[in-house]
Amino acid sequence: MTGISQVKTLREYVEARILSLEDLKGALQLAMRLEFATIPPYLCAEWSVKNISDHARRVLHRVVIQEMQHFALAGNLLTAVGGTPSLARPDFLPVYPADELPGGIPQKLPIELKPLVKDQIAVFMQIEHPDFPPVARLAERPPTIGAFYDTISETFRTTRPEIDPDAHAVEVPSARPIRTVADAIETIDRIKIEGEGVPDSPSAPTGESTSHAHYYLFKELYVGRRLIKVSGEWSFSGTPITLPEVHHFGPSTAEPDPSLEFRRILTRLLIELESCWTSGADVNDAAVPTMFDLKGEGEALIERGIRPEFTWVQPPA
Repeated sequence: MTGISQVKTLREYVEARILSLEDLKGALQLAMRLEFATIPPYLCAEWSVKNISDHARRVLHRVVIQEMQHFALAGNLLTAVGGTPSLARPDFLPVYPADELPGGIPQKLPIELKPLVKDQIAVFMQIEHPDFPPVARLAERPPTIGAFYDTISETFRTTRPEIDPDAHAVEVPSARPIRTVADAIETIDRIKIEGEGVPDSPSAPTGESTSHAHYYLFKELYVGRRLIKVSGEWSFSGTPITLPEVHHFGPSTAEPDPSLEFRRILTRLLIELESCWTSGADVNDAAVPTMFDLKGEGEALIERGIRPEFTWVQPPA
């Protein structure tokens, strides 16, 4: 089993390259942790928006769905090379506020669980910041998540690990089953392009996709204008965007713990998700209903001004 105790940081994976199958499994487990670490802050921001039809809430929902899909795809890559995702344990869950992302990626702005306010959008832009050349290639800067995925992709391309076409996997809409090295590389490309995008300028997304990468979606909210093409040039000069009214919330010291039920549901969800890769359980039966339970409990806490706590509760023996 591939555990989650990482002996290598993201920088070590990128700088030393990934030279062995065990290193590849460790890198993919780290990728799962990275993708999951963004979900709690994005969910709290989404749930804080009072109007469920608001544009900003729809943007957050789209990003959360894609992050969950990226998390699932990283798990599918791991099982495809013979690894086993390890989620159902307390130390899989990040601790917030966080000064770094899993793998030792430093964050100048701490990642916290907060409502969708402008300062929090700046944090989200920081998380998703693309690998812009040439500044991003300076030696003193830490490697980006994009560089990490490039390293994983290079490993598949050069070492061509054996792929188990019958490995347990979570079905992801529009995603090709991972049965070949080419499928694996295509999967990694999807994760990177939908997330931070591909190398370009901080004002101009590459390509003509119908949906911008996460960084640009967040920058639209931060700038307050849609990103459009004018005379062949990208510009944040489109339709104005107004940030929505939100529920404000914070940690609670009340007894009994008002987040206890939320934490129990979260714990159950991690156990159910792990079972999808270990026993082949169908995610729609094993985990999706629990996701809706988590959403309902989280929204109820935030409406009461209480921050949901994304921490483990030891299940009964």
